[in-house]
Amino acid sequence: MKKYTKNLFSDVSYKDVFKDILLITIGAFIYAFGVNYFFVANQMADGGIAGIATILYFLFKFDIGVTYACLNIPLIFIGYKLIGGKFIVKTFYGTLATSIAFKILKNYLGPMNDKIMASLFGGVLIGIGLSLIFVAGGSSGGADILVKILNKYFNLPIGKGFLILDTIVLSLLGFLFGKEIFMYTLVGLFTSSKVIDVIQDGFNSSKSVSIISEKSFEIKEAIMKELDRGTTLICAKGGYQGDPKEIVQCLVSRYEVTTIKKIVRNIDKNAFIFISDISEVLGEGFKNIE
Repeated sequence: MKKYTKNLFSDVSYKDVFKDILLITIGAFIYAFGVNYFFVANQMADGGIAGIATILYFLFKFDIGVTYACLNIPLIFIGYKLIGGKFIVKTFYGTLATSIAFKILKNYLGPMNDKIMASLFGGVLIGIGLSLIFVAGGSSGGADILVKILNKYFNLPIGKGFLILDTIVLSLLGFLFGKEIFMYTLVGLFTSSKVIDVIQDGFNSSKSVSIISEKSFEIKEAIMKELDRGTTLICAKGGYQGDPKEIVQCLVSRYEVTTIKKIVRNIDKNAFIFISDISEVLGEGFKNIE
């Protein structure tokens, strides 16, 4: 594991590592504060594994931070075996930081009479926190790992995977605590998803990335290695001098755009990148062609 991790980050600068750790840490604390202060205090829950940990707290007073860590440990181990890569390493740190943040902030609760305001402001903070973690190329663990495994081995679209898991958690919450709590929580989760969309600069769409560089081969190799995404090399000609060019083109999720930029910056700072929104992508790694 030590040797694997060393090789995995051999091409990454200490500055980038520190920046990612800082973003994940800040994001984890903002996320945990949003869940505790607004959601837990008003008997609402987040989606995914954090939602399950919150429900167990409501029922049995289990510590959310400890429960969150315990539920994520086997998922991280499975994800390391089945997915591997920097995502799992960063997810491990994200899970650890989030668990510690839940533990530290467990007494910061803000019960309110207006649960709509609680769900809206909680959703905003949760969205900001998760966005910072996503920008650093990591995740807060739990559902993210499950969804990536389902996507990789069962070709289940990522969006649909999150929808299924969140529906299960919300249905359980509504069954145990009533339809009003279910609806307030739904408002909060919808708000957080929209905040993530805004911060990540896009809606629920994929991105088409085209890169013009003198080092197109190295860039496409790095993209396929780090993101496990297919690429296409397009032969082109410069309009000014008529020099032959190669364009690297690939389709990625909005969460992977930051990683693409880092790859290109580390290989060729003189490269030219243009990114466009794609309303729908059908095929391997995205949605099934039906």
